[in-house]
Amino acid sequence: MTLAKHWVYKPHEDIVLSHIKGLCASNPAVALIPSEKVVFNPHSDTSRKVCLISGGGAGHEPLHAGFVGTNLLDAAVSGAVFASPSTKQIMAAIKTKSDKSQGTLIIVKNYTGDILHFGLVVERAKSEGYNVEMLAVADDVAVGRKQNAMVGRRGLAGTALVHKVLGAATATTTLTLAQVVALGRAVNGAMVTVGASLDRTSVPGKTHDEIEFNGPNEAELGLGIHNEPGTKMSPIPAIDDLVRDMYAMLVSPDDEDRHYIDFDLKNDDTVLLINNIGGTSSLELYAIVQHAISGLPLSHQPQRVLVSDFVTSLNAPGFSITLLNLSSVEKNSGFSKAEILAFLDAPTDAPGWKPKSYSSWDSPSVEIESPMKEVAPVSSDLKINGSQFLQQLQNAMYTLKKAEPKITHYDTLVGDGDCGDTLVMGADGILAAAKTPEFQAASADPVAVLSRITEIVEENMGGTSGGIYSIYLTALVHQLQSLPDVSVESVGKALYKALYDGLFKYTNARVGGRTLVDTLQPFVDTLSETHNVSKALEAARAGCEKTKELQAKFGRASYVDESEFKADGGVPDPGAVGLLAIMEGFLA
Repeated sequence: MTLAKHWVYKPHEDIVLSHIKGLCASNPAVALIPSEKVVFNPHSDTSRKVCLISGGGAGHEPLHAGFVGTNLLDAAVSGAVFASPSTKQIMAAIKTKSDKSQGTLIIVKNYTGDILHFGLVVERAKSEGYNVEMLAVADDVAVGRKQNAMVGRRGLAGTALVHKVLGAATATTTLTLAQVVALGRAVNGAMVTVGASLDRTSVPGKTHDEIEFNGPNEAELGLGIHNEPGTKMSPIPAIDDLVRDMYAMLVSPDDEDRHYIDFDLKNDDTVLLINNIGGTSSLELYAIVQHAISGLPLSHQPQRVLVSDFVTSLNAPGFSITLLNLSSVEKNSGFSKAEILAFLDAPTDAPGWKPKSYSSWDSPSVEIESPMKEVAPVSSDLKINGSQFLQQLQNAMYTLKKAEPKITHYDTLVGDGDCGDTLVMGADGILAAAKTPEFQAASADPVAVLSRITEIVEENMGGTSGGIYSIYLTALVHQLQSLPDVSVESVGKALYKALYDGLFKYTNARVGGRTLVDTLQPFVDTLSETHNVSKALEAARAGCEKTKELQAKFGRASYVDESEFKADGGVPDPGAVGLLAIMEGFLA
């Protein structure tokens, strides 16, 4: 059983920012925007090439910032541990490195929070004239089609291969954005990955009791990189047996649910990547490499064997195996196998890729201010009772905070235990802002005050719930700007359009999916139909209560066994409970 021990830092120190500063201080090839946790290559000329940007939650280092450099990424943005960065951070990366004439590709792993946050920024950037596309890497074979047909496969260590191939391709050729996207899809469509670990990872700030660690003779196969559980193995299998089972999941055509990529075991050329998920010693890692090569079910050796800590899960004591079918990439991309290998071999000064070579130590790391520092305030001619709104808003936040222990308890049972903390971070940010003269002055304008609340949510709330709240509030602000008045009927229409024309563009979550949408959608639908706030609130309560009977279809809870949701008479969705607390507090 892993001990959840970590080094002690200064009180309230942002360990992710300290990591990024340390990375940049030791690497003269990159620069950073500290306020946005954006690392970028100041030497790459994106006026002559397609710009590559990646990002996501911290805890997966060297992904993403460690892959910024020559023949790799132009910029990367980091969120908090296991939480997506805010749209403000992502937009800062685009404004820093993107050239509108050449275009930008944003590469993310296929996780709901990343898709929501980065997808929102893609749409915003397009409205500002940027030519931006997004590629979601999905290489995990542990998640079958039946288990997660709507969410799809998770992005794992294969993300590093996508970064490297596209990074060198954009730096050494004159590809258009469309061609880069096509190449990325070809690589993504030719990769399979599966991981195994002796234990879960211990997360800084989490106590030992908050994480379900394995027993002394247990391991897991097919786990995710955010502590999502895999299949328990007890006793711990012999390494040859484990590797054989992993290859069976990767290349066997017999498992229709997980057979994602065709392999001609006699003729296809491959790249083999062995990834240290975080806590495997070098001694064991290269022993695993030997067993992985000797057990490879192919008639000839891989064209390349890449070994490193590419995509980690903090200190999880595990490894993953990735196979890239070069023959498939050649067939579907228009690039030869030799060209793809040349992209993988191209030297880079990015610290997360081996081998690496720094071109010069002459110039120190550079820090610049965020281009998002000055943002024009949003306002309208609409008027509401500002003091009443502030009172209702504060009551909503205090009601939410009072419900936090209950929300956290539910999320510990069926999620990763951070839903309550995430919501309270947003509530505390709003309560603090509500005391400022600027916020109070804006409270009489619903557009201005909701725009400010959206910024606070983006800055303080990470993860999927933060993305959903941010997108919905952003869409609502847009809808409110076109209202003639602030009546129940007109606000109901705005809430409806913000949901159906805004949020639902970026998530498949609907009523029945066991998310906060089970509270939100009934409220919006009922208010739009009846113009009756009391009836809408009752519909929200009923929707929240019904989540006790539902199996999760989205987010990390979708990987939890169905029996967990039905314990003790049913566990409601934590996000739905949290949103209901906000509604009840505001409308009390």
